[in-house]
Amino acid sequence: MTAVTRRSFLALAGSGAALASLASLRALPAAAAGANAATSAFFAPREREVLTQVVERMVDTGAPAAPPVRTTRTIDTIDALCAGLDPATTAPLPALLRLVEWGPVLFERRFARFTSLGAAGQDAALAGWMTSGLALRRMGFYALRNLALLGYWSQDETWPLIGYAGPLIRRPRIHA
Repeated sequence: MTAVTRRSFLALAGSGAALASLASLRALPAAAAGANAATSAFFAPREREVLTQVVERMVDTGAPAAPPVRTTRTIDTIDALCAGLDPATTAPLPALLRLVEWGPVLFERRFARFTSLGAAGQDAALAGWMTSGLALRRMGFYALRNLALLGYWSQDETWPLIGYAGPLIRRPRIHA
């Protein structure tokens, strides 16, 4: 076992505070819905794929009318949101996604990455994060869940599923 240094303890505490901030995020900043969503690059392509599969499992309603995550701007919205937040808050997210990707190997002793699992396996892996005895792991789950829900349900295509007709004053169209 490695020795815990002051620096590693503070880094862990900082990551915990950042994940707790994301886990308690409640409103989607207006900047995340702007035209910059497609140009923002907070997440690397591999991280975007892990995030996409996590979001797909977290927002799966089973409703046939539910738009698939990949046909919406959900991931672009989350990416832009994270790029627009304080870097100290979002810094742990790429590492968190790598941990989720390798979580089945690290926590469940299964020789498979998250993205190679089927839907049931991914659900089980995420349930392990949600019910973990490690508070930091649970906070990571809730941070991803909040980002997934904010990103997906902020899309116009998802509103009919929850009976929301949209804002009374329409958003202005931004032309690129």
